[in-house]
Amino acid sequence: MSQQVAEYSAEQIADANKAALAMEALIGRLSHDEDFAVHLANNPRETLEASGLRMEKEAVQSLMAIDPERFDKLCESLFDLVDSDFLHAMTAPSCA
Repeated sequence: MSQQVAEYSAEQIADANKAALAMEALIGRLSHDEDFAVHLANNPRETLEASGLRMEKEAVQSLMAIDPERFDKLCESLFDLVDSDFLHAMTAPSCA
């Protein structure tokens, strides 16, 4: 983790960790569950919500700032399994 962690609140650090854990769970699920992958491709928000996986924009931004190496590794793994625009689509406002 970055040496600049002290600049972030405990809440931001916790949110970043939650985002990382959600991304790790998503990667694991995509790696082993073809039906989940199909549903995710067709209805990403609904599929994530139904599975209990949450990736809130602020949490992902905290992860990017607090632990960019972990974020990059997770994205690399995730992008091997989904379209590269997936994370952006999931963190964009639903009204966009």
